[in-house]
Amino acid sequence: MWWYRGGTSLWGVCGTFIGLLVLARCANPEVAGGCKFPGSPAHSSVEFSDETLGPATIATYSCERGFELLGPSRRVCENGAWLPEGIPFCVLNVAAGKAPMQVSTEAGGIPQKAIDGSTSAFFSAETCTLTKAEKMPWWYVNLLEPYMVQLVRLDFGKPCCGANQPATIVVRVGNNRPDLGTNPICNRFTGFLEEGQPLFLPCNPPMPGAFVSVHLEVPEANQLSICEAFVYTDQALPIERCPQFRDQPPGSTATYNGKCYVFYNRNPLVFREALQFCRSRGGTLVDESNPALQGFISWELWRRHRSDSQGQYWMGAVRDPKIGGWQWLTGDDVTVSFWNLPVGTGNCARYDGTKGWLWSDTDCTMRLNYICQHQPKACGRPEQPPNSTMLAPNFNVGSLVEYTCDEGHLLVGPTMRTCLETGFYNEFPPVCKRIQCGYPADIPNGEYALVNDSVGYLSRVVYSCFKGYEMIGRAQLACDIDERWNGPPPRCEPVQCEPPLEIPNGLLEVPSNDTVFGSVVAYQCLPGFVLVGADRITCMANGQYDSLPPTCKVADDPTVTPAPTTQQVTQSSLPTSIITTLTTRGRTRTPKPPPTTIRAANDGTRQTTRSRRPQTSSTKPNIIVAAHPQDNEIASSANNVQHGGGPNVNVPLPVDGDRQEPFGARLNVGAIIALGTFGAFIFLAAVITTVVILVRSAGAAKRSSHRLPSPSAMPSRWYTLLALPFPDQQIGRREFSRSYRSHRAGYFSNPM
Repeated sequence: MWWYRGGTSLWGVCGTFIGLLVLARCANPEVAGGCKFPGSPAHSSVEFSDETLGPATIATYSCERGFELLGPSRRVCENGAWLPEGIPFCVLNVAAGKAPMQVSTEAGGIPQKAIDGSTSAFFSAETCTLTKAEKMPWWYVNLLEPYMVQLVRLDFGKPCCGANQPATIVVRVGNNRPDLGTNPICNRFTGFLEEGQPLFLPCNPPMPGAFVSVHLEVPEANQLSICEAFVYTDQALPIERCPQFRDQPPGSTATYNGKCYVFYNRNPLVFREALQFCRSRGGTLVDESNPALQGFISWELWRRHRSDSQGQYWMGAVRDPKIGGWQWLTGDDVTVSFWNLPVGTGNCARYDGTKGWLWSDTDCTMRLNYICQHQPKACGRPEQPPNSTMLAPNFNVGSLVEYTCDEGHLLVGPTMRTCLETGFYNEFPPVCKRIQCGYPADIPNGEYALVNDSVGYLSRVVYSCFKGYEMIGRAQLACDIDERWNGPPPRCEPVQCEPPLEIPNGLLEVPSNDTVFGSVVAYQCLPGFVLVGADRITCMANGQYDSLPPTCKVADDPTVTPAPTTQQVTQSSLPTSIITTLTTRGRTRTPKPPPTTIRAANDGTRQTTRSRRPQTSSTKPNIIVAAHPQDNEIASSANNVQHGGGPNVNVPLPVDGDRQEPFGARLNVGAIIALGTFGAFIFLAAVITTVVILVRSAGAAKRSSHRLPSPSAMPSRWYTLLALPFPDQQIGRREFSRSYRSHRAGYFSNPM
């Protein structure tokens, strides 16, 4: 707990005390030499000798009417900080005129003398309280409503406990019975109590309560004497914010729970006139009730009239003529009442001073005093935290106040506050908290830049990568409320180009099998093809290559003469031919299919080797095997096929667009037509050969009188060769060994 022991001057001692109390509310300037807004308490104004808040600027504080300034009234900007530290307070003493009590009274030192508004530098029976010698004496004040107590000041009368004997003073704040000592402790002081010396005991943090009690703890019985007690808070409604009228009696106004009550006792009026008078001034008669309000009004009336029988005041309750119950002037039923029983037949009600200020029914035509109830007109200037800006058109009821914090600070609390009808704002004041995130992390292959060269709250950092690198992650981060950047830093990875395209009839070389920025892809063509385009392409920083891939076209050189090719024909009972032909110039986009070989096995074979000079061409000859097996035995047919070769059979057709044929053997439309023509030619040759053989056989039979020649004169078997499409199919055999006049087709059997 912080406390301060000072002299008799309130203005001279509170500066040191307040510096300890509100250290956390001091300004936090950012710029060396100059200062930010130093902050101002509620109900105050601050003026600056230099509006730019440069070095040596003086800030002067003053409070609104009804409030006292606790703390330094002047602060100076030095090296970017306001000195002395701590924001002063504008507070209100809410103990004055309230209901006190003490454990006992001696020599006329009644408890009311501690809150009568007068103090003394020495003990005086006229202005100081005094108890009897008690082992644990106490004094308390009933504030009549809960307040947020911030500071308690005690001006002691008689000294305590003898020479060199310290005492312990305990201040408690709460809503329980104060004489029991069960309320929370606001502060505790142990030391010497000197006559006429003030003691300041702050409640840190402020404590709510309607009772403030002072307890003296000593080993032996002693007296407790207090010349004046002050209970300070900045959350109270001063009477200066209540309506003021010229004919209003001095000291007639009191405040309770955000409302103003004006007691008129010089001009008694009948009920209707009193009601009309209050309404003409923007108020009304008291039209509500609860135990706390009843206690407040009873105390104020007792304080003004004691037990005067003339103390009679109208209240805003009337009898309902239909049902006989009581209603407030607003039309609501009276649910909480404090009647002095029995209730008579009067149609109006009053506070009765002869009955302890309880209620009594009254004839409405009687002339009585009255109490006008008003709402406050304004809330006053609210608290403004350091390093902030506050905007408001005025501080009247219904006005809005908006807060913003300086750069690098976080607004903790509401951004808007509204002045309510009670004369208070609807929210607690905000705080501008300084947020610093520190410098962001460095990243490999990249760098960052601070926006506005700041790392404070909501400051931004922008990352960028070097040329040839791309960013993975967020490029922009902000300083967050937890004093951290709101995300991890990004990474800079090398730019990757797509894998290079393969080209037909060509090769490519990729270094390190990676296509990052700066990589070079080298192309070359197969023998017999020439490269059209750039032979090297480079991966650029944008992820694209600097040029398109080249193409490989057939070399167009007439001096190129391929070596002679050798052609083999294998003939057997199931003949198969392997034919090597030349490939004419084809499209560069069509890949060369691999050679396909079809063979048929047979027991007996004979080979015929024939050499011929191929046609002169600039294209390397490709080995293309006929798709159908050669199965005839007629040399002319075979020779014709070999020499003919199916013109343009191996020439690929054009390919539309950039479509490329897959690698492997594939027949295009021209090849299919050529193969079909070739097959038809073979089939036709076989049919003609068969017809010739049959005709000759028939002629020989007629010349021999339809007798078959001897077996030795003709071959044992004659075969009809059929052009079959696949080598694994069986060849049909027709046998002529039986004697028939007319030859008919016989059965087919497997070959021998």
